[in-house]
Amino acid sequence: MFQKYLDPKNDLAFKKIFGMEKHKHIPINFLNAVFHLTGKDKITDLEFINIVQPPEIQARKESIVDVMVKDKKGSKYIIEMQVTEVGGFEKRAQYYAAKTYCSNFNKGFHYWNLKKVIFLAITSYIQFPKKKNYKSNHGILDKETYENDLKDFSFTFVELPKFTKTVPENMTLEEKWYYFLKTADESRDVNKALAEVPEIKEAYEIIESVNWTEEELLTYEQIGMAIADHTSGLMAATEKGIKKGRQEALRAIAAQLLEENFPFEKIASLTKLSIHELKDLKIKR
Repeated sequence: MFQKYLDPKNDLAFKKIFGMEKHKHIPINFLNAVFHLTGKDKITDLEFINIVQPPEIQARKESIVDVMVKDKKGSKYIIEMQVTEVGGFEKRAQYYAAKTYCSNFNKGFHYWNLKKVIFLAITSYIQFPKKKNYKSNHGILDKETYENDLKDFSFTFVELPKFTKTVPENMTLEEKWYYFLKTADESRDVNKALAEVPEIKEAYEIIESVNWTEEELLTYEQIGMAIADHTSGLMAATEKGIKKGRQEALRAIAAQLLEENFPFEKIASLTKLSIHELKDLKIKR
């Protein structure tokens, strides 16, 4: 089946949208929308710190550090699109932020010249199951007064599965961006309300499959396959772990019943363990 628009969450597609100098008005619009930046705080220009990596590198990546930019004040924004769930992602976010914060700290450099680091993660899975909202903002706060005295680090997570709005006409600019990221690859045409935002309209044009070269499409597919393989591996490991846990629980129940001298046939009927397994379990105990 022909796919008109590619998935903007794919590593290569995401970088083509948000990580290229010639399209920098797109991340400017996106970041201003996400962080509600207006007036003197509004981003008017960006410098790209890391440019798009060669396509052959993209296909080998499962987790993505997509874009790093710096505004006129020197504040650095790390934008990461995380497609597959990985353990310790919160730790990794803090590591990237800390490493970026200290990256230009050399001999003779003064502490007061250190600039803010803002980490933005967009995830295709639920990162914080206990949180109801799809967007969460994290900073360093005083435990007593909740004042934000240490202002140089902030972390924002957007969990796309929790974003459930479906009517673009009633969305804010920020919400339109999340809707684009979540549903663009399922679209046949650009919604009129989305097309009213020039940057979002251009983002759709960037991921329109007819505008991609065969080499780019091949790399796009390789990244998708790598993610699918990774996800399948996780699912298989989880299923195996569940089965193993269930088996261990049944063996524990059987052991307790053996202690109480229940008949082998009765225990086998209750736990679905074989008589041989029960006899072996009794010998080991």
